[in-house]
Amino acid sequence: MGLSPPLEEHTQSAFLTCVFIFNLAVGVGVLALPYAINAAGYLFGCVLLLSVCFLAFVSLTFILEAISNTNALIKYEATTHALIDPESQSDDLKNSQTRTLVSKSKIVPSGVGESHPEFFEFRHLEILHLSNYLLPNWGQNILCVIICLCLYGDLSIYSCVVPGTLAKFTGYDYYIFLCGFAGLMIPASFFNFSKTKYLQVLTSLTRTFALSAMIILTLRYIGTTHTSKRIEPVVPSGISIAWGSLNYAFMVHTSIPSVISHMKDKNSAFKVIFFTFSSLAILYTALSLSAIFAFSDADLRECGNSPGEPCKINALYTLNFSSADTEWVAKFITLFPVFTLTTNYPLMEIVLKNNILAIFQKLKIWEHQKRNQSIASSLLAPIPPLLVAFAVRDVSTLVGITGSYGGMCLMFIFPTLFVRISRQRLMQYVGPQGIPKHALRSPFTSPFWEYLILSWAGISLIVITTNFIISAV
Repeated sequence: MGLSPPLEEHTQSAFLTCVFIFNLAVGVGVLALPYAINAAGYLFGCVLLLSVCFLAFVSLTFILEAISNTNALIKYEATTHALIDPESQSDDLKNSQTRTLVSKSKIVPSGVGESHPEFFEFRHLEILHLSNYLLPNWGQNILCVIICLCLYGDLSIYSCVVPGTLAKFTGYDYYIFLCGFAGLMIPASFFNFSKTKYLQVLTSLTRTFALSAMIILTLRYIGTTHTSKRIEPVVPSGISIAWGSLNYAFMVHTSIPSVISHMKDKNSAFKVIFFTFSSLAILYTALSLSAIFAFSDADLRECGNSPGEPCKINALYTLNFSSADTEWVAKFITLFPVFTLTTNYPLMEIVLKNNILAIFQKLKIWEHQKRNQSIASSLLAPIPPLLVAFAVRDVSTLVGITGSYGGMCLMFIFPTLFVRISRQRLMQYVGPQGIPKHALRSPFTSPFWEYLILSWAGISLIVITTNFIISAV
């Protein structure tokens, strides 16, 4: 779950857009992938990874088209209201003008390459804005709650990972660091933060170096050892963990509208997203397979804090490198989550706080007491995730639940509903000639893709829920 880039509109090149989407995706989710894919089997896990990557790309094209269609709808309906003044016209005149307007609005040509400014203009609309325009009130409420729950899931994962990493690194108790982390992060939710350009660049360099070092160290280890254990291609009992973690690793959909809105040339948006997601698929596959073939034969459950024997794949993959023989690299990789997640945590608190405020305003809670709304939302953002971290230390379970349910809705279900509804509503203006081709129209226009995405989401929810129940029993 990412944050909006702090750049001025129309100043971002295609390359920088690629980098930003890459940074949004490569967070704590990627650190849970090796464990998850190993749990489901290397073959099934990799097939599932590529499938989720492709379908996530399809649903991203749905989001961009839905925004473009909605901007066109706003223009059409604004024109309708401008031509018809319900207060000053007779019923006969209003009906006559309505028929004339509808007749004129159905002359939009569908030829390739023709200019249609109402489609090419990418006016910035966030996911919640789309829901306000395209969904009924109950649908808007559901989406807002899901976004909040996913943010709670993210913050809960971060609240586990940072103290857990520090406890592993120093040998001190996990709960000591969790209390200290809570003492820093609860006050942070009362302030406003902006992610500076330099912080983004530093975070990007840190992530790139750490992930590259992990792959290089792992490949070097594979070259010097021999694995005798049979590596399982398919493990049905690990499906739910893999499915949820993969969804979490590609869950950037709520941030994409902000990212694309800053591009200079939005005509290349689909190419940029396709290239970035292809790169992510290669990186995730390389990281996971190298981990499986390197550490599947390990006997130790946990790695030591000094050079020594390797251990089994951890739910948080960076912990596998605490015993690497290159000691300074081992320490850097082990502390990698602390560097990156601590900088993002206050910012995600602010995003969650703003969503909670939106719920308060929608439900008219403390409607005339803004101070109470602000204090309550500032406390409700950090405290529940920290309480979860006190009760649950299993990161794989949190990633699986957050990605499985919240991720499925935000990645697949809502984007498909948005594009479906926007296409249907636009048809009443463009007439039988159909929606014209434009820069941000998804290449996946057939209803088949809509049904495929929704079927995938439905089957996934059934499979994941079934596996969770079986595992619990």
